[in-house]
Order: sequence, then structure tokens, then C-alpha cells
Amino acid sequence: MSKKLITLAKELDFTTETEYFDYLIESHINGQFTQCRNLFNTMKKEDKKEFIKYVDNSYTEKDIKDFYFNLL
Repeated sequence: MSKKLITLAKELDFTTETEYFDYLIESHINGQFTQCRNLFNTMKKEDKKEFIKYVDNSYTEKDIKDFYFNLL
């Protein structure tokens, strides 16, 4: 994880990158797609890839992974 990602997480009062990732997923589940795009686009490319892996390993909802994968 990059230093930038932990900074982004802390800006939202999260203490870990995983909390940031979970927030991205919850935003999608709640239909906040513009927020999803904005949060995702603020991440570095390497962090985006880590997030896609996280979604792939943690969630079975293919539409969540597809949504974010298509933003790459």
C-alpha cells in the first residue's frame, strides 16, 4: 500500500487502508456511484490494483468488481 492511500484513509477518519477499501464497497452497495468513482480515482494505480484484488478475494458480488475494474 502506498503512503498516499493511508493519507486518503486518514482524511476520512479511517485508520487503515482496508477501512478505505470497505468504504468504497459500501458506497457501491448504497448506490453512491459518483462517490465511488471519485474515491477510486484519487488512488494511485498500484492501490487501485490492490483494491481490485481485495474485492476479488473478499466479495462474491461480481458487479462490484466489474464496476471498479472498468474504472481502471
